[in-house]
Amino acid sequence: MTAKAVLLDLENNMPPAQLFRDIVEHYPVLYLFNCQGKFEYSLEDLTEFSSWISSGQIVILDIPETAQKEFEYAVVVGQLMALLEDGTHVDVISAMSSSQMLLDMMQGSNIRCSLIQIQPEQDTAFERPKYKIPSLEKIKATPYLQMVKKYCDAMAKAAGKPNTLASLKNSVANILQLLPDHAQQVVGMLINLKIVKRDDDQVNFRKKVLKQWAQLNLEHDAAPAAHNIQDALTLLDLPQPSSEHTAVSAHNPQQGLYANFQKIDPVQLEVIKKLHELKQEKPKDIYELRDLLEQLFPKSDIRLLLKELIDKGYIYWNGHEVLYSHEMFLN
Repeated sequence: MTAKAVLLDLENNMPPAQLFRDIVEHYPVLYLFNCQGKFEYSLEDLTEFSSWISSGQIVILDIPETAQKEFEYAVVVGQLMALLEDGTHVDVISAMSSSQMLLDMMQGSNIRCSLIQIQPEQDTAFERPKYKIPSLEKIKATPYLQMVKKYCDAMAKAAGKPNTLASLKNSVANILQLLPDHAQQVVGMLINLKIVKRDDDQVNFRKKVLKQWAQLNLEHDAAPAAHNIQDALTLLDLPQPSSEHTAVSAHNPQQGLYANFQKIDPVQLEVIKKLHELKQEKPKDIYELRDLLEQLFPKSDIRLLLKELIDKGYIYWNGHEVLYSHEMFLN
């Protein structure tokens, strides 16, 4: 089964806490970076977030301050090359227009990847319409919605507009060449679709909504909707557990969770001894520690080993340097 990971660009794209929970639940590791060097999160959720960092489920990539986006992305790719297992597929989630450059650089470095392009945070808030318009497909399939569209086109060009309910009905009947009963139904739809605001017998057109309808082009197929950060999880190709793992989990969920621990336990004692021998020369950089362990234990799953050392409290990584617990200093 192909190993999978997620690379999340936080620039102009701050996900809700639930998205982190969903991704961490399905993926072994989530890589985060922000070229603006900012990370804002509620205090309540920071505790949970810090636990994901401590366990290695979330890894924050270091990005230098530079005006060159290409250089920033190069640093990201360099770190991924050091962290990823061979053959890992990475789903990149980004709101930046330059994200295709990052994807090209990753592919150029033989990292298998795909891009989920989403709307920038501020654009999503700014462009969200107050009143929802039916999809182009629905308008095309509904004759009365097509009449509404045709009437909106005419009203957008008209110098004057009806201001009473009676004059609106007459206007609809004349422009669309409809019988009174059919004209009344179109009037009702104009009100229900929030194009027209009714106040007793008086009516007013909502200019912004009228403009949105007039700008619709039914002659062209609908453009694919721009995704926002809430859509990201549904667009991910979630890893599927193997049949063996599924069978184990169904029989005993905890057994599946800890299935690999017994394979690595004999090595952990040797790791602790080796690190103890280094005394004050222990690696402070997580990548240096990984490289050292790969040299000392070439046949072991170093990524799993590091995760277990963190889970059991022997080491702690704060995102910048490795901290060793007091057990590491005991004979």
